Amino acid sequence: MPISNFIATRASASVFLVLVLSGVLAGATAAAQTRGWLWQNPLPQGNAIHALRFAADKLSGWATGAGGAILRTEDGGYEWEAQSAPVATTLYGLFVRDKNTAVAVGARGVVITTENGGERWTARPTGVKDHLYNVAFAGRDLRHGWACGTYGRIIHTTDAGRTWREQTSGVNTHLFSISFGDERTGVAVGANGTMLVTSDGGATWRSQSQAKELPLTGVAFAGQSKRAVAVGFGGLVMRTDDGGETWARVEVYQQADLLSVYFADGRNGWAAGNDGVVLATADGGGTWLPVSVKTQPRLTTIHFADATTGWTAGGDGLILRTDNGGLEWRRLSEGGREDLADIFFLDGSRGWAVGSRGRLLYTNSGGKRWTARPSGVTVRLTHVFFVDEAHGWTVGEAGTILRTDNGGLTWAKVDSPVTHELSGVHFADAKRGLAVGARGTILATEDGGETWRQKRSDTITWIEDVSYAGGGGGGGRTAVAVGAQGLIMRTEDGGETWRYIETNTKEWLYSVAFADRSRGFIVGERGLILRTDDAGMRWKQQESKVKLNLFAVSVASPLDALIVGEQGRVMQTKDGGETWDALASATSVPLFAVAYRGGSAAWVAGRGGAILRRTDSVATVNIPRPKLPPALRGKKPNAETDDPPPTLNERDIPRALPPNKKRPPAS
Repeated sequence: MPISNFIATRASASVFLVLVLSGVLAGATAAAQTRGWLWQNPLPQGNAIHALRFAADKLSGWATGAGGAILRTEDGGYEWEAQSAPVATTLYGLFVRDKNTAVAVGARGVVITTENGGERWTARPTGVKDHLYNVAFAGRDLRHGWACGTYGRIIHTTDAGRTWREQTSGVNTHLFSISFGDERTGVAVGANGTMLVTSDGGATWRSQSQAKELPLTGVAFAGQSKRAVAVGFGGLVMRTDDGGETWARVEVYQQADLLSVYFADGRNGWAAGNDGVVLATADGGGTWLPVSVKTQPRLTTIHFADATTGWTAGGDGLILRTDNGGLEWRRLSEGGREDLADIFFLDGSRGWAVGSRGRLLYTNSGGKRWTARPSGVTVRLTHVFFVDEAHGWTVGEAGTILRTDNGGLTWAKVDSPVTHELSGVHFADAKRGLAVGARGTILATEDGGETWRQKRSDTITWIEDVSYAGGGGGGGRTAVAVGAQGLIMRTEDGGETWRYIETNTKEWLYSVAFADRSRGFIVGERGLILRTDDAGMRWKQQESKVKLNLFAVSVASPLDALIVGEQGRVMQTKDGGETWDALASATSVPLFAVAYRGGSAAWVAGRGGAILRRTDSVATVNIPRPKLPPALRGKKPNAETDDPPPTLNERDIPRALPPNKKRPPAS
């Protein structure tokens, strides 16, 4: 599959559900800064938020999510700080009792609690290993709580979450949400329309399954009453007025998947879900009015402190706030969330990243701040390359070629001889370059990219990437292109003629990079890594110990390289590829690009606009040793200067403005 397909495929609600069920996020890290990586975009972090709750003061709150993320705010969400968890698992459910006390649940039966505002989180034994997706508390003292998860698992606490014991649910389907109106009356919902009700605090659960063809993803009681609302895929909304004994479907006149529901009191409630849909009710769930959030993000959790003040969060670390009951939402998180396909650093300071919807970012501070630069196009940009601080090129969909001669301040569109996607571009010097793409496309230029000529490739196979041996060394004549079905092509005359290099692999090859005139690496499907020591004439397979797709490779020296791929995988070699170590990762999102200059001068980028920079303290982790594959790719570092103020992205959700501010912060 072309890497552009991975980039273009956004995580829909159904994909979210698959990820939850499979638990692929469960092994990610606790906090980026403590695992050797620092988030640069989005901020405060870009992992998906699964739960968000606030104390009654409307100021103190937490958000938890993928990669073991725990975020804490004390000003209503305008500023967040990361907190460390005692476990390295994804946290799906959250309950906040007050500004000091909270309970979070997650993958592998994890329950953690804090009683000091999150300064310290304590892991609590549960006796189960199932993923726990939701947690709820009820009663006057809020000491009685329940958590639900995979295979019908329900556990119960009577001491505010310190100890837990199992309850018998009577089902083995996955349960996604649980809610209690009081200490005795509760409802749990899940896959295949599963709906369980209890009137004795969970001592016994009875099945009241509804709409079996659709999963129910959220349930909430309307205050301390017998009224509750359950939501699910396809715009499904179910309502009960008798504690779950009988249910009636409520028509909401929209079909977006709903993922979360919450009531601030007996009448005012909200539901959120896919496509940025937020529904509001003021009559206890009898009627619902829709609100569409700009850019249509995936919203997985929603919470209100009262009838007017609320928060919602979801994919790519997005957190939003409303102060008018949900009629208008503003962004608390910062940075663009368009998928990034490539990242390039000329030195330790100056870098560029490109991606979906013509997204083009620039930094001259090593990524401390990224500025959106106008590209003049709305197509997906797939690759970017610079030969010096002034001259750069980027390519993308519909045969798009852009060039700049002022460091990316402005970009000019160049006439292209093709109309299909271009996926790779590389230059030997400021004049001579190559671009490759779909249908066996190979383009060459000898005038700095002002004009391009199509070269014969004798294939209609998709070509993903191209690189000059020596990064433009060797007289700029020798280059290698890679692509679908194990395609490797090599030229020794600057791209005029190409010949096929035979290997024993048929995997899709995504990226190629050279450290010098001889040594280079290729990475591809199912963990494939290849190395050459003769400028690409022969390639030898290396063992990576993983079976994940590896999307990009960057080389700092003949011995030192980085590779990135699916599930946030980052691999490094320090011995020229003889051995590859998995670096502790800060995210589980697919990483499509890497720029590596050596040491801590390393950046990775990928889904949801994710950009992370390596810190000095990078740990490696042991991974099982099956048969083969992960690798790398990179560019060079130098000086640091201040960025100009970041430009606003008018297409994005407006930034939230703290009450004591007169103008919004730059985005």
